[in-house]
Amino acid sequence: MVLTLTDSSQTGGIAGGSGQILDEAAATLGGLYGDGLARLTVERLVVGIFFVGVKLSNGCGGVAYTPPEAIKSAGNRILKVNTPAIRGMPATAVMAGKIPGPFAEVIRLATLNALSVPFFDADHYCIDTSGDLSGVPTLFRNRRVCMVGAIIPLLKRLKELGAAEVAIIDRKKETQAEAEAGYGIFVPLESTAAALARCETAVFTGAAIANNSIGELLSLVPKDAAIAVVGPTAGFVPDPLFRRNIALVGTVVVTDSDQALEILAEGGGGYRLFGSCVRKINLVNVPRLRQLGLASTLEQSESSDAVMP
Repeated sequence: MVLTLTDSSQTGGIAGGSGQILDEAAATLGGLYGDGLARLTVERLVVGIFFVGVKLSNGCGGVAYTPPEAIKSAGNRILKVNTPAIRGMPATAVMAGKIPGPFAEVIRLATLNALSVPFFDADHYCIDTSGDLSGVPTLFRNRRVCMVGAIIPLLKRLKELGAAEVAIIDRKKETQAEAEAGYGIFVPLESTAAALARCETAVFTGAAIANNSIGELLSLVPKDAAIAVVGPTAGFVPDPLFRRNIALVGTVVVTDSDQALEILAEGGGGYRLFGSCVRKINLVNVPRLRQLGLASTLEQSESSDAVMP
């Protein structure tokens, strides 16, 4: 569960904060696809309680976190708004945010993720396939880390990588006991700015893009700190995030779109997806790592699974 620093109902959801990032991702994809983009349509859509899933007519799939705020506020709107069918709609229309409805923004995000899949290769990005946060251990080893959103497997990984300390910020109190079980110190929401101000590496979940808090979070991080954005929701072309000095995007590629959407349709979440139909990747911003003096491990390790473009 990720912290929501800004009420998306007051800022227009993604359009109010993360919209610029997604607009830039859409522009990047338009350039990569060229005329071929116009031929793609949405073959299937599932709006699950944990994730939204999209399958395109080329077989590629994408998923994105469903913010609880969207579910909570959707009840009244669903009865009042006659939304068109998304199935069969041109991917360009969804990508451009031209669909109505309470889940329009997260559907757009999942569609951008699906559209990005063909370009996650060595011709376009530096890709590391070694697993959660493993490709660039210098981002975390012996550094003060602040994680916004208590993802327990990642907290375990941070411990294995030897982080000097880990501050954990999460709006869900129920996760505190598990998160603090040897993995870090839980920080009150009101201390978010202070915790981020003293960190050397900040870790945000992709849900911060879905719930519109990413802009505010980025503004709280010191300019000389490293930033990683992690989770399936961050599965779009990383150019907009790299331009904002994100050093690492840890996300997934959907390997079986049909199975992924079946899991979401049955109310399943991330753990079931990871066990069957997605593959983890790290997208590495090499220029930023060099700027921070943290690129040596990636570039010199003979055992690195990173593939340079």
